[in-house]
Amino acid sequence: LLLFPEMDVKEDVAEITTECWGILNVNPDDMMCATSRMIVKHKDAKHPVIMACTLLAFDQQFNMGTNLSTSKRKVYLNHPFCSTFCVLGGASCSN
Repeated sequence: LLLFPEMDVKEDVAEITTECWGILNVNPDDMMCATSRMIVKHKDAKHPVIMACTLLAFDQQFNMGTNLSTSKRKVYLNHPFCSTFCVLGGASCSN
């Protein structure tokens, strides 16, 4: 069981710049969305899609398509949840 904190997409959060990765001693390649994918079948959708992140299942910019070969592309951590939960929060959705 994974519990997620309540997060507000409207909340003003710090932007993670290229320099921040070094300051925080965090490697962007270590972020779960760099290598992990999840398959989501949205209600009323005809087919499932591959998403980059469990927190962003309804944000279409993180929709990686319908097959694994298209899902291998780079994911840009440009959502407020990326900063709040993953980069600054140090959290991971994996067990």
